Amino acid sequence: MISKYNITAENIHNMDEKGFVLGQATATKRTLTHEALNSGKILGACQDGSREFISILASICADGTALPPALIYRGDSLDLRSSWVEDVDKSDKT
Repeated sequence: MISKYNITAENIHNMDEKGFVLGQATATKRTLTHEALNSGKILGACQDGSREFISILASICADGTALPPALIYRGDSLDLRSSWVEDVDKSDKT
């Protein structure tokens, strides 16, 4: 497709997204019996606290340029911390 349509490197982009649950620092582990697991009655785990998510997006172009990382969060959550973005250089346009 690249050669068929003469697509150049500056028109090829890749993006990745990673989501995080706020208020959960570790993986959830459960201990249960083999019978309980096989019974089908165990539907999931409960979690106390926030179920809010924050996502980070990273994007790069095949020519080596990149967009600055972007954070996506609920605007009224007030959970955005300045330390998450203190190293972002707003003047860098590459």
